[in-house]
Amino acid sequence: MTLVESNDEGLGSRAMLDKVDKLRELGVSATIPLPQIVAAGEQSAGKSSLLESLTGISFPRSVSLCTRFATEIICRRESETSIVISIQPGRGCSRAHAEAVLAFRRTVDSFTGDAFAAVFKEAAVAMGIKTDATSNSKAPTFTSDVLRIEKNGPDEEHLTLIDVPGIFENETPGLTTQGDIALVKEMVKLYIEDSRTIILAVVPCNTDVATQTIIRFASEVDPKGQRTLGVLTKPDLAVETATKNAVADLVRGRRQDLKLGYCIVRNRGADDHSATLDTVARDAKEREFFSQQLWSTLDPTRVGIPALRSRLRTLLVDRTRTEFPNVKREMDRKLKDAKQLLDGMGDARSTHGEQITFLCKIVSEYGRRVEYGRNAYYSGDPIFTEREDLRLITRIRELNEKFAEMFFNIAHRIEFEVAEDLAATPEENSEEAEDVKEFFSLSRKMKLNGGRFPVGSDSDEQSELDSLSASRDERGALYPLSFQIPTVGESDLQGDILSDPFCCERPLAKPLLQEIESMYHEFRGYELGTFGNSVIPAMFKMQAEKWKPVALAHVSNAILIVHDFISTMVEKACPDPLVREPLWSLLLEELIPCYRRAMDHARFLLKVELDGPSVTCNPSFYASLEETSQARRVRAAEKYMVEVPKGVRGVEEGLYINKEDLAKCTDANNVSEVVLRIHDVTKSYYQVVRDRFVDNICAHVVDHFLLSDEDGPLKVFSSEFVTKKMTAEDLDTVAGEDAVARNQRISLEQQIDLLKKAVKILRS
Repeated sequence: MTLVESNDEGLGSRAMLDKVDKLRELGVSATIPLPQIVAAGEQSAGKSSLLESLTGISFPRSVSLCTRFATEIICRRESETSIVISIQPGRGCSRAHAEAVLAFRRTVDSFTGDAFAAVFKEAAVAMGIKTDATSNSKAPTFTSDVLRIEKNGPDEEHLTLIDVPGIFENETPGLTTQGDIALVKEMVKLYIEDSRTIILAVVPCNTDVATQTIIRFASEVDPKGQRTLGVLTKPDLAVETATKNAVADLVRGRRQDLKLGYCIVRNRGADDHSATLDTVARDAKEREFFSQQLWSTLDPTRVGIPALRSRLRTLLVDRTRTEFPNVKREMDRKLKDAKQLLDGMGDARSTHGEQITFLCKIVSEYGRRVEYGRNAYYSGDPIFTEREDLRLITRIRELNEKFAEMFFNIAHRIEFEVAEDLAATPEENSEEAEDVKEFFSLSRKMKLNGGRFPVGSDSDEQSELDSLSASRDERGALYPLSFQIPTVGESDLQGDILSDPFCCERPLAKPLLQEIESMYHEFRGYELGTFGNSVIPAMFKMQAEKWKPVALAHVSNAILIVHDFISTMVEKACPDPLVREPLWSLLLEELIPCYRRAMDHARFLLKVELDGPSVTCNPSFYASLEETSQARRVRAAEKYMVEVPKGVRGVEEGLYINKEDLAKCTDANNVSEVVLRIHDVTKSYYQVVRDRFVDNICAHVVDHFLLSDEDGPLKVFSSEFVTKKMTAEDLDTVAGEDAVARNQRISLEQQIDLLKKAVKILRS
């Protein structure tokens, strides 16, 4: 009995190694790397003979059979004797090939004679590779399939090894090519690269270790040399004293490139026909060889097959004990991930009923989040905490408020005059006009970007503008949003849906009364002391010329916010792109008319206000008009008023104006009076219509057509859409599983089944 099996710890290690072998037998190693020993080296390094000595398996001497694929050898101590040979399909092979090689299973009585060689040849044929130079020239020489040999018996010692094809540099005409050389090197690297693999680097004693490809490969994947054990073979070929001394120095550890060091063994060569599989005789012959001078001075725990076998078991136990918890965690994680992917695919969807059920579940998930976003119930789902840009109603409300604020302050073309300006002297008006002109000359350079100058602007201009605006009521200030308008919808909504972006500049500072007087003369008829019906509509349209681009840009922004919200919610409810992409194409066909209705209604409101008759039933119009006119008259009369102090007989204390001065309060020029009247009417009417229009855009277009309408965009993706608007062909296209999805489902189900069995093994 070996050291690792002589106590309870050894029995525990044996059970742990058994579990790893069972996991490997299940095929778990294709998904999760398992602790293992991989023997690798160059061709003719004595690797196959070494494995034969370690495992008692006599490999066929035909090079064409035993070096074309990886061989996994599992030795177990069991009460019953059995030898089973099977094939594990390689990674990435076709399903048909996998089924074919998995069907290969042979049982033999021993490893001697022609029967065992025949099984190897059968396995090579099943793998579809060449067996010699006369084989099918189109067949590959090497394969990623793995030959698996399970050897059980009462005298076996627990050990698992993987033999990979030997590295070679030269072609064999008719058998190997330059492509095969590269393929074998990549195969070797693939097997040794995982950190859970112990690398058994096989090197013949009659070569320089530094020149061996396997040593270089091992240093690349294991730069610290912590999991690479060097094995020196063919010491009988090291005949020169210098060569023997160099080999002995490696075994003594005088070269520190490998932390696990080197061991040395003597095993039979290809022409050693006198050798026998009798372990006792083989070990005796080896002991006799190493009893010779120089070899006898080496550490006995690093000399000979028995010592190497014990060391390998110890290394494998240590590596397995260290990695076992990591294997468990990785297995649990992969099982969880596979279940999540399968859950994400939903139920099987082969029939239309299953497809409708599948899509209605997505609709339910979508609708739940949409209602949360529309009703500002942001605590209802974590997505609103993770992504504040999805707080739909909050963003829309801010957008509407900023639109209204901007519209009220800067959407008119020219600044209206105020009563104080109208009543001031010409000199005062001139000075104020220059100040206003200077202010707006600077402010028009600013974009709607949060009140910042464009890059490269002169900071002195900003200071000058600040000083000018400080003395005013800050009408016309810019109002930035606290977020960026999403642009994801611009690629979806082509054509006439979205309007062009518009930068609303501040009103002009030019004198409005001059514009009114000019327009009055253009529209004048035979009116006496008044003005025609065309003047007010013309003045209003001039002042409202920015309404259309501003309003349509605002509605476009609202559409982009809603569209981005819908797109994200569909993506969250349907994470599978194979389903979501064709579904989104169908939804777009329904969403576009919804957005178009909103834009059409905005255009309708613009047509009513800009092209319809100038009419209002709002009493605030008359109140505003009277207030404006009265304020102007009072302001004009103030300079002629005199103060009567208290105590004057017959006169109450207060401000009075002489009767003869009243005429001076009114401009004798009838045109001036008419111009002022037009100004007051236009201003009052503009304010009433502006208030009405802003409310209608926000309430009708944005809130109704985009948010709350039963036929609006938020309601497009519904169970009714799935059951009534999607055709049978649509259901197949969107929810039907194609071959890729079906294969993915089968693969995930198989992976989950495999991992469940693996977890059961680990917990047993």
